[in-house]
Amino acid sequence: MKSYRIGIFGLGTVATGVVKILREQAKTYAKRFNVAFEVVQVVVRDTEKPRDPKTQDLPISDDPKSILENPHIDIVIELIGGVKIAQHIIEQALKAGKHVITANKDLIAADGRRLAKLAEENQVGLYYEAAVAGGIPILRALSTSLSPDEIQQINGIMNGTSNFILTQMRQHKLSYEDALKLAQDKGFAEADPTNDVQGIDAAYKLRILTDFAFGKQVSQNDIQMTGISTITQTDLKDVSDLGYEIKLLATVSKSAANKLQLSVAPTLVPKDHPLASVQNENNAIFVNSRYSGGLMFYGPGAGEYATANSVVADLLALVTGSAAPAKFNTHPSSSLALAGPKDRIASRYMVFKVADRPGIIHKLSAFFLMSNINFRNIRQYDPVDDSTRVVIITYPASDAQLNPVKTTIRQARGVSFIHEYKLLVEPKENSHD
Repeated sequence: MKSYRIGIFGLGTVATGVVKILREQAKTYAKRFNVAFEVVQVVVRDTEKPRDPKTQDLPISDDPKSILENPHIDIVIELIGGVKIAQHIIEQALKAGKHVITANKDLIAADGRRLAKLAEENQVGLYYEAAVAGGIPILRALSTSLSPDEIQQINGIMNGTSNFILTQMRQHKLSYEDALKLAQDKGFAEADPTNDVQGIDAAYKLRILTDFAFGKQVSQNDIQMTGISTITQTDLKDVSDLGYEIKLLATVSKSAANKLQLSVAPTLVPKDHPLASVQNENNAIFVNSRYSGGLMFYGPGAGEYATANSVVADLLALVTGSAAPAKFNTHPSSSLALAGPKDRIASRYMVFKVADRPGIIHKLSAFFLMSNINFRNIRQYDPVDDSTRVVIITYPASDAQLNPVKTTIRQARGVSFIHEYKLLVEPKENSHD
């Protein structure tokens, strides 16, 4: 039997899950794979912090050298998060000839290609399947099974926290604030939930998927980001009546003109689409490709074991040789460019507050007519305190068309723009764009 000695950086939720899985499945792994694992050192920032009782017997230190300079440690698992410190740890581990497994989406999005090259130069493995969508093996699928195909679009529910909040708002009529508190109470949301609810976390994951699917490296600034904090019960009822669900979708799509459009934003998903049924902390990634059509990858995206299981899967792939690390797209298309305002085309769900007086709807309609934007649906609600809510769903229009409309409305009396969300449009529907 082959034995492997492991050093773990971090002992939070995911790392604790990894330790539990390795211990609970030790006999199974010995029998099935003829391997044994020993966690010989854990490094944390605060050695005095209370830990799960099942990890209290582990050797814990706050000195990275206890792992990086230990010649008896074969594999390093990095689960501390962040970029700068984790980057240094992974670099030093790879240079020391140690294999590395990480779930660090921020770092892989920013520096994954270089670190993967460094691993190759030192003839060790760098595994990072757990960096995207918890336990869903999407990176390996893109780099192997789907590599012969031509990816057209990826839509993903990639943040379990935001999806849990939206599910609770929809099913139990909770306000955003109450649903967020429930997510925090259950451990799905941090005390500061900004990264989750404003789309930042999902954007990191989208950057990695964009690199894998299209060979294009993008930054956070290349992604249009809108969070879920403005969504109200009235919005949820509106879209449900219209046949949709609101989901925080991370989307990358390639147009016929070879331009990539990227966004993380609340999106109206038709109720009969598979993504509409993804509830609570679960994640799902829907891939549209030229030859395979539509494929959905589904699984838990938050909680102790979802990401931990993906880390352990990488560990087993490494020691058994059953799978190489998921590889970045090494044949990027130089013809791919980022979409500009004229290329970002979508139908929009738009909400306005207008004065309750004759002719105001005609005035609002005229603003859109100036930019040649037509309506699929328009709803006016009963007035409250001399104003009324108006909801408009447009036919497909570009940002370039819509921006002058927004500017005009901001300057107009009696009309206030509240917010807008896009509608999901799959490649078969926008093939004539």
